[in-house]
Amino acid sequence: MAAGSAMLHPSAARRLIGRYHVANQPRATAAQALLGQLTRRVRDALALLAQGDTNADIAARLAMRESSVKAHVSRILTTFDVNNRVQAALLARDAGLTS
Repeated sequence: MAAGSAMLHPSAARRLIGRYHVANQPRATAAQALLGQLTRRVRDALALLAQGDTNADIAARLAMRESSVKAHVSRILTTFDVNNRVQAALLARDAGLTS
């Protein structure tokens, strides 16, 4: 925001994703294959990330340190080969991890 970029509240981002994102079958299959490369704990973090939770929220809900959440998010971004949390959330949705 300091650089002049706009930021959406997580609930607004979820509504936009839900309204405009339509998963197709090939994308869903690819996303499910990538999801299979993650540990259960990292998938749990991804599910919360996809809901718009912050790192602090995820840490509190999963009873872990925020530094562990940051490591999980890095693993997610690397595995999915995406640049940000929104792209990861879209892939989680494609994989059927979120509704």
